[in-house]
Amino acid sequence: MTPTNVWQKAFLGGQSTRAVDALHSAWQDLVTFSPETFCSTAKEPVLTEILCEQLAANRASDRLTGMWSYEVRQGRLVRSGKRAAVVDRKRTDIRYFTDSESPALDLIFEFKRIDHRASRRKYYTGEEGIMRFVTGDYSVGQPVALMVGILTVHHDDCVPPLEKWLNSPDAKTELQIEPAGSRHARRPSMFTTAAFDTVHSRVPAKAPAHGTIVVAHMFLGFPAVPRRVVSKRASKSDARPRNRKVASSANSGS
Repeated sequence: MTPTNVWQKAFLGGQSTRAVDALHSAWQDLVTFSPETFCSTAKEPVLTEILCEQLAANRASDRLTGMWSYEVRQGRLVRSGKRAAVVDRKRTDIRYFTDSESPALDLIFEFKRIDHRASRRKYYTGEEGIMRFVTGDYSVGQPVALMVGILTVHHDDCVPPLEKWLNSPDAKTELQIEPAGSRHARRPSMFTTAAFDTVHSRVPAKAPAHGTIVVAHMFLGFPAVPRRVVSKRASKSDARPRNRKVASSANSGS
């Protein structure tokens, strides 16, 4: 059995699956019962704070033995001579930790707003998003993490373009993706409430024993978000070049 399969056998169906399902369920409850505060116009830190407190309140009913936390500070201690400093300061969005299973589970959920724009997709996939689990210092030594896309427009306007880019050669190179056949995004996800997974190589100092991390991609939105209205380009008649006044004047004078 490969190291990856050993991890999957150890965790799937246990605390990791329950934690992912619990987060998905808590989000759905909040958008249903607290729509005035838990809405698409709320700032991301407000959403994750409310969500984490809801998860903590639900912990017993969700049959979870670990602890939820949000905005957990992370950093790296650097010593130089008689001096010491903390560098590379970051704050994880939401974290679930339990040592009731072996190995211990330290599951990080990184939230990013996405919409139809390429700039938002880049933010999701770049240094502030997926790359935190590839070259960054998130989930060091852990075999799995969650990227959570907060959908501020309709699902069909933002998730398919994101998945298309993740399946591109550029994404494979930039994100150090381990392909699954001809595709990089693996469907179905190992978690039923996530859409798909991507698998990324990490340097040995940051990777688990088998050398890769699975990033599951979950997308959470808000009720009744309509499809984007795309204005049509000018009709063909409007698009035809018009005679310039200069040319008309020249013709009339000849």
